[in-house]
Amino acid sequence: MNNLNVLSAASLITTPEARRSGFLEYALRRNKEAVPFIDKAKALKATLQAHTNEPHDILSIIKIRESLLESAGISVKAKAHLSDVDKERLLSDFIDKILIPCGKEYIDEIIYRYLLTSGDALGGRMRNIVGSIANEKLNRFVISQLQICQIDFSFATNSGFVNSAEYSLDIAESIKAIRWRTNIGEQRLLIYNVNVPQVSKNIDIVLLNKFTETTKGKNLKFILGDAKNYLSIGELKGGIDPAGADEHWKTANTALERVRNAFENQIPLIFIGAAIESAMAIEIFAQYQNSTLANCANLTNDQQLASVCEWLVSL
Repeated sequence: MNNLNVLSAASLITTPEARRSGFLEYALRRNKEAVPFIDKAKALKATLQAHTNEPHDILSIIKIRESLLESAGISVKAKAHLSDVDKERLLSDFIDKILIPCGKEYIDEIIYRYLLTSGDALGGRMRNIVGSIANEKLNRFVISQLQICQIDFSFATNSGFVNSAEYSLDIAESIKAIRWRTNIGEQRLLIYNVNVPQVSKNIDIVLLNKFTETTKGKNLKFILGDAKNYLSIGELKGGIDPAGADEHWKTANTALERVRNAFENQIPLIFIGAAIESAMAIEIFAQYQNSTLANCANLTNDQQLASVCEWLVSL
């Protein structure tokens, strides 16, 4: 077996301690990410207090029109599909049906509703952050493995690569790709969330045997288009909530099944997840035992993750 720290289905299950730690980490991050939304709500309230005396006055404050639309329940994405006439009509309806009945408390009503819409935006941002936290941890462990093996590497946070001397923990979250040479000079490129043309889907983890100068462009597409350039493909699920664990595994398993079919079972596959419950642990371990999965790990188990990264770097 490729992961000496995964010896049974039970060893893959997320422990209560790891779940509590994960929930705490996400709660603390959510509090941090909420600060700009709260600050904007305070700024909006100050402007309304300074420039309005009754609900209809908000129509004349053009500079906060977009924020007022959010108070009326229109998301940033939805606003892009509305004309100025639509927006004007919507605000008038908001005033007549919601704000006027509130009387002198109309400003508080605007702020409460602005925060409701902001909460949706924060939720969407947090879903992205959950993924980036998982990527950050994987990056840290891959880079640590390269460092202890004294393998020089470069990494990309945008499209271009920079030398390992530029690496620091505070940018691990934003790393999109890592490249290095093996001890015998072979090229390796680990790239995240990239479209694999053979399955026409974005895949979380892709290890290639060819370098690119950037993480975008024709050269990368050309390399991805050739099945011979793939060394391993994997799915990474960072959500810690057990309520969504089974769905995350089903989504990942479906993606990996497409890869198996497209590559005719000729490529090693990986699954790494933070929330692994009993039933899915049995399925994952069964695939690991029969080599349907070449490697697997619970993201909250440092030993298992380190073992996966050691295996990846050694391919």
